[in-house]
Amino acid sequence: MKKRLILFVALISMMLVGSVADAYTTYGHWPGASMTIRASRVGFPTGNAYRTALGTVASRLNQNPSDFRLTQRYDDRSVSLYNLQSEVWWSDDSDNCPAVTYHSVDPLFNLILETDVVFCTSEDYTTSMNKTSLWAYGGAYRPFQTTALHEYGHVAGLGHEADEYNIMGRDWTFILTNGTTVRSYLGEDASDGLISLYTRKDPEAIENLSVTLFKRTGASGEYSVHGKCKMYNTSGTELTYTNFSGQRRYNVNAGQQVRVEFTYENSGETTHTPNVGFYISTNSTISNIDRRFATKTPVLGRNDPYTHSYTLTIPADLTRGTTYYLGVWVDYDDAIAEVDESNTAYHIIRIN
Repeated sequence: MKKRLILFVALISMMLVGSVADAYTTYGHWPGASMTIRASRVGFPTGNAYRTALGTVASRLNQNPSDFRLTQRYDDRSVSLYNLQSEVWWSDDSDNCPAVTYHSVDPLFNLILETDVVFCTSEDYTTSMNKTSLWAYGGAYRPFQTTALHEYGHVAGLGHEADEYNIMGRDWTFILTNGTTVRSYLGEDASDGLISLYTRKDPEAIENLSVTLFKRTGASGEYSVHGKCKMYNTSGTELTYTNFSGQRRYNVNAGQQVRVEFTYENSGETTHTPNVGFYISTNSTISNIDRRFATKTPVLGRNDPYTHSYTLTIPADLTRGTTYYLGVWVDYDDAIAEVDESNTAYHIIRIN
């Protein structure tokens, strides 16, 4: 969340760069295309769930299409600022809530010399990625993975972001969901920012498409604010709904035309025109055993998150009074080789 320069503080306004077209902001880069960060032995011991989550976050960051790679080490016996080692630990100091990344930067060349990530022990973190446990779905906890990925974005040189749906905005609503499980991910704009800092990965090609129920709804200071995508009638009015399983369950009629909104992203290197399928399922896990009732072929480039509502016709033979899951699956035919195949999301509907 918070980000602080521990050296050259007066120059921060000159070092944050970006544009409306790019959206991402950056403040510096590592001298090479890699760095190592060491986790405290006390805060992230062997067998600890937060240690496992930190490793997951490092892997997700490294799925980006730039040359930058982060190496996660563990069992650091002594952590502190100003020691020219990049480290991560926990603190009970409220100044570090919910988390802070401290930077040491050479302003002459915008070179990052050291980054330290400090998580606040009093924050309501959880390593669980169960949907109903998390803030985004009305649960009691903040997902540690999303906050850690936000902080590791700072480690790589990314600043905060308010103009687009982005992990460098409010992290806990920057997620993918299928079934009852939520997944953290880096996303299009952060990947674009890393390419601007470190160039594209070459010769290896990194491709990654995704779709989510969430979108940008506004800004709070430096942070983009995110909310859930919606379903509308053909006039653009949101459908009536009740709350169900942490999200809106929309009331629809069998055979009705509706507009179904999701956010699509291309976090890879090249533009794609994937086959996108829309499905009806009796459960929240969207898979190839479900009924595909519509297809679209959007052009997805590495430029902006693409929040869009497609007009679809609800199948006429669905059962009245029944709850269904209206899912979307990007690249449902697996025509594109991706580093991650988490390409599904869903709305919940009830047939009137």
